[in-house]
Amino acid sequence: MKNVVGVIDHSAGEKPDPRLGPHFRLSLAEPMVQCADGIVRRFPAGVRSEHIASGEIHDVPSHRVTHHIAGIEVSADFKQAAFMVEGFPVSPAKMGAFTVYPMPGGRFMVPQPGANDCASACELMMLLDNGVASIGGNAPPLPMTGVRRNDHEIMATLQEKTGRTPVKVKHEINYKTGLFGGTHASRKETWRDLSQKIDELGSCILTKNGHDVMLDKVREDNGKFFLTIRDPYHGTCMEFEDSAEFFPSLTGSKKAVVVEAIFLGKAS
Repeated sequence: MKNVVGVIDHSAGEKPDPRLGPHFRLSLAEPMVQCADGIVRRFPAGVRSEHIASGEIHDVPSHRVTHHIAGIEVSADFKQAAFMVEGFPVSPAKMGAFTVYPMPGGRFMVPQPGANDCASACELMMLLDNGVASIGGNAPPLPMTGVRRNDHEIMATLQEKTGRTPVKVKHEINYKTGLFGGTHASRKETWRDLSQKIDELGSCILTKNGHDVMLDKVREDNGKFFLTIRDPYHGTCMEFEDSAEFFPSLTGSKKAVVVEAIFLGKAS
């Protein structure tokens, strides 16, 4: 495809299995794709070809970004890729099928290995953030399922591994213009509530349009809201101004959207 500028092949340098042809090996690689906004993003292995061809964006369009914190970036000659944090490369570690990148502030980035592994990647990020799992430690990483794990599975796994009772909250956001052109009340209620809970309980797993991301911070400034997320699909971390463009199915629509967030809960 014309918008694929290269691939990340984690098996490079390993002795290839003679039973597997080059096309199968390529299917396990992670494409670097020039997306609809012109930015090159990493995609997980096994993603559907039509999603690549359309340059589908799972984090947020670049014109909404106020601070690009980290992400997998490709070199100018498209021959190398590295996870960059504030302009500096960070070496990865392996935890089973997952690649883990340490970040400042005791957080971690875990890009999802496959197209449907967003929930498992977020679960592992939450476990790493809270010191329940550690790079090189004994805590086993969550398994890849090939099917997106549902909220019940996520919460059951978190409780089993941490002994804490996860907390789930649900909000409906309306992106219609509020009174006198201001932010709709549902957005204020949602982001203020999640901001307070993040202060109390830490980052949460936020579900939007069937995709899971880590929501690390909500900042309010002059009536506008700015969200900081870690997106496992592209392997990016950024702050951006809240808008309906964070929910692609709403772009150009006046429908409301349901967001669900899972917090780890307090230690007993």
